[in-house]
Amino acid sequence: MSSWWSEHPDLESVARRGRSELDEESVAAEQDAELLRKRRRTLEQMCFEWMSRGDLVTIAVTGRSFEGQLTAVVNDLAVMTTKTIDVAINITLAGLIRSDTRAVFAGTTGERSVSSFRAQLGRYEVDASPVRLIGEPFDVVGVIEASTDDHVVLRDAQGVEWALPRTRIAAAIRT
Repeated sequence: MSSWWSEHPDLESVARRGRSELDEESVAAEQDAELLRKRRRTLEQMCFEWMSRGDLVTIAVTGRSFEGQLTAVVNDLAVMTTKTIDVAINITLAGLIRSDTRAVFAGTTGERSVSSFRAQLGRYEVDASPVRLIGEPFDVVGVIEASTDDHVVLRDAQGVEWALPRTRIAAAIRT
């Protein structure tokens, strides 16, 4: 059964135009909402979205690039699994973060046992296993002896003690 105005060509034409205008306004409103959502996202939220979707991601820090799957994104910490290593990255020091290919891996909600890059450095201290710390102007391997509010004390294989400003450490790789 058709509507009563379908028998009146003029009214049917008005109804079609009205439906078309409503559809166009709805699409425009959705596009505006998506643009507003993108403008309000933090870097962490963007990385979390890429992790959830399973994107292949590249992150560059201090002249080095890492490509792989994000497995944890919490506050300033991004953990990436590459083909050969797991790297903890301080995303506040990243030179670039890029989604190369969408949905390459199974998406994940991420591992949440550590809540920040600083906490990850503390975990490495407790583990007492060798870790590579990359920052500007250093790239050093050793065991973290202390992770403090403002620096990390690391002892390298030659027994040299390093005091590295925590705000300068861009990435950490367990070796």
